[in-house]
Amino acid sequence: MFLALEEAPFVLQGPKPPIPPSAWEAYGLLGLVALLLVGCAVFAIRRFLRQGRVGPAPHAQLEIALRLAESQPPADAIAQATRAFRGYLAALEPRAAVSLSTEELIPILAGLPVFLPARQPLLAALRSADAAKFAGASLEVPLLIAGLREAAKRVEDARRTFARPAVAPLVPPKARPAAPATPPLPGPPPLPGKDHA
Repeated sequence: MFLALEEAPFVLQGPKPPIPPSAWEAYGLLGLVALLLVGCAVFAIRRFLRQGRVGPAPHAQLEIALRLAESQPPADAIAQATRAFRGYLAALEPRAAVSLSTEELIPILAGLPVFLPARQPLLAALRSADAAKFAGASLEVPLLIAGLREAAKRVEDARRTFARPAVAPLVPPKARPAAPATPPLPGPPPLPGKDHA
């Protein structure tokens, strides 16, 4: 029996089929490109969502709120108008938080050049609104709103003034000539010598 197996002729089986490449070898580059595109899309979406919608300018928001306040009863109109104006100030200057009182707000705005032209109408409007809200003083709502509008107009004018870019002069400045070289200073006079004769 063993002999029969040994006498069996040797048969060639032929070439084996090639081994196909693995999935990473075949589609690895395509996978990296797809991963890169997904990463770029996530980055773009996060950046877009972080920016959010750009709302109207602070001055436009203030004007809308003041128009709405004109149609309110006096107590509500005073509260809404001052709240809108404080929000306007906070939008322009982060240090002027809405939570600050008028007396805390004054020193903060006093050091900022944008608010200097609006100092008088701003203080008058805020102090009269405080007197009406907290002390029960009578206040005409149209006068308060007019004062707030005047203060906002002055602030906007100052912002435009300070935001102007510096304009280069039409004629460039002349180069200064170099200072002439100064001769060296003379040394000290010679000391009187002793004659040894």
